Amino acid sequence: MSSTATRIYFRSPVWVQNALISAYGMRLRFLRYGGAQRRLLDELLRTQWRTPEQVAEAQLARLNEVVSHARRTVPLYRDRLPDARLADPAELRDLPVLRKDDLRAAGRGAVSGLHAGGRLVEIHTGGTTGAPLTVYCDRATLQRNYAFFGRLLAWTGAAPGCRTATFAGRTLVPPAQREPPFWRMNAAGNALLFSSYHIAPDTVGHYVDRLASFRPELIDSYPSSIEPIARHVLEQGITGVRPRAVVTSSETLTPEVRSLVSEAFGCPVFDYYGAAEMAALVTQCERGSYHVNPEFGVVELLRDGIPAGPGEAGEIVATGFINPVMPLVRYATGDVAAWREGECACGRAFPMLDRIEGRRDDVLVTPEGRRVGRLDPIFKAVGSIFEAQIVQDAPDHVRVNVVGGMTEPEEAALRNELGNRLGPSMRVSFVRVDAIPRTARGKFRSVVNLVAAGPPPG
Repeated sequence: MSSTATRIYFRSPVWVQNALISAYGMRLRFLRYGGAQRRLLDELLRTQWRTPEQVAEAQLARLNEVVSHARRTVPLYRDRLPDARLADPAELRDLPVLRKDDLRAAGRGAVSGLHAGGRLVEIHTGGTTGAPLTVYCDRATLQRNYAFFGRLLAWTGAAPGCRTATFAGRTLVPPAQREPPFWRMNAAGNALLFSSYHIAPDTVGHYVDRLASFRPELIDSYPSSIEPIARHVLEQGITGVRPRAVVTSSETLTPEVRSLVSEAFGCPVFDYYGAAEMAALVTQCERGSYHVNPEFGVVELLRDGIPAGPGEAGEIVATGFINPVMPLVRYATGDVAAWREGECACGRAFPMLDRIEGRRDDVLVTPEGRRVGRLDPIFKAVGSIFEAQIVQDAPDHVRVNVVGGMTEPEEAALRNELGNRLGPSMRVSFVRVDAIPRTARGKFRSVVNLVAAGPPPG
């Protein structure tokens, strides 16, 4: 939302905010779930039981279709991709890797000429590099994407459209608010949306009480948001929140947090890895294995440009199948994972990952004790920034290190977005820098906490 729209929303009564959110939820439902989504989901529920040979054959055929389509219709690929068909997905390693900088430089040149004149949907992503990127797609692509998410929900045992509690990066509640409700209702999606930015020692009890009264069948959350909720549930001995499953995404789910959440809510935790670029999807099955979805695309793991071996960490490089508007061939995600050998007891002949190491950012802690994670979405609409990093260097102060130009209106917008998430007691300053250093393993950290985090909520 624009700053003006945000002010109007925050000044509106809660019932009006619920109505606005439900109206937006209705639009998203139309984009994501109408049309062919149900047919696609039924097909995915069948193809998940293909034999290894059938999976390999179907994936190779689809890979050649995507590479041919990209070469013929997308300006970016005309000199990057071969005319000949690939005999094996392993031959992808002979093609150049596509970086985020390549996509930014290409702009609309990364869009297929068959779709350039159509009505496109723009998705803005900050991602783990902290640099904004625009992804173009259409409604059919969104429906394909959510058909895959529907298959994941089927693995959890949750019914389509079930009552869902969601903790994500939306600014639902005025930042200075100290009393409940810290949630808003999306009636169109049958979902209660909780603010991830107001969870603190003195508010966590209200969150748990509302969860108990809402009785969700499914909880969908960032790990950093559900962790303090789960800890409070265990410490207080609360047994009234019993969803069928908890689904986590967008951050690295550690074994410790998984165990905590599963114990607190008495249900399994299903983690998944995806991105706005829609090039790769990894979903966790009922047996706990991380499966690369082969109908979604081809995933490579590269270590210094060479395929990583079993158990060896490598960068996720993906060739996506579901977005013909902006096909991505050998797209370097910046995230890291490791292969797992063997077969899964679930019976699906899908490749498996042992672990996913990307997306591990620090959590910021406000003077009020609120723990705030997943802040990179604030950079989505600021195209002039090359990279940015948020650093908490005092209990009441964060600095934003910025590489690249930034206008005064953009700085004001970012300051407003941070204020909406961190609240009025946190001071914010912007620092222009020439570069942002990587970790010893070459990874970018978009959020860094340099001060003691203090006790967890609960």
